Amino acid sequence: MNAKDRLIIALDFPTMDKAVELVEKLGDTASFYKVGLELFLNSKGKMVEYLAEKGKKIFLDLKFHDIPNTTAMASVFAAKENVFMFNVHASGGKKMMAKVVEEAKKINDKSLLIAVTILTSLSEEEVKETFMTEVSIKELAMNLARLTKEAGMDGVVCSPWEAKYIKEALGKEFKTVCPGVRPAWSATNDQTRIMTPKDAMLNGCDFLVVGRPITKNEDPVNATKMVIAEIEEGLKEGNLC
Repeated sequence: MNAKDRLIIALDFPTMDKAVELVEKLGDTASFYKVGLELFLNSKGKMVEYLAEKGKKIFLDLKFHDIPNTTAMASVFAAKENVFMFNVHASGGKKMMAKVVEEAKKINDKSLLIAVTILTSLSEEEVKETFMTEVSIKELAMNLARLTKEAGMDGVVCSPWEAKYIKEALGKEFKTVCPGVRPAWSATNDQTRIMTPKDAMLNGCDFLVVGRPITKNEDPVNATKMVIAEIEEGLKEGNLC
């Protein structure tokens, strides 16, 4: 897999027009996009159709989280869209994730099924407050990743800081999709556990989700090229090409 195909650009826009404008501007510079809840709802799902027509890979980032049957039925919808990957929350439990695998794979056995471990916006203090635990983020993420694999899913969304440990524990084929990636030249914004694209590659990330450093940049084409170059550097240094 080349560097360009490892970069997922987060289309975190309130309207489809703004998202389409960026995709058109980037053209062949980028091949993979994330459609999250905000854009999916505001475009009434049409952004997914548009990207598919453009021949782009799609990460449908709706983070399904409900009782097993409800989540599985939502996942069947995603599977029918033939997106490259979609996700659920691992905290929904192993039974929920196993039901998603069972039902979604009947429809489409090619889309990657990914589960979210711990949101990268959460700090250690916030995790302790929210979950009433003294367990570290790393330990929580590792446990959720293990449950995800046991449920038969293809990988996890995790911080680049946990990717290395997840790969070591669960195998190289278990996918790691990592937000919280910021080039050295960009602002950190509201992410607390961040890493550069090069270091993320060296730390075991398969796919990097990058938003504002590209989408808010005055020259998004050049910004995209710079991020891809950093990914390439990490792949070469780690002999991962």
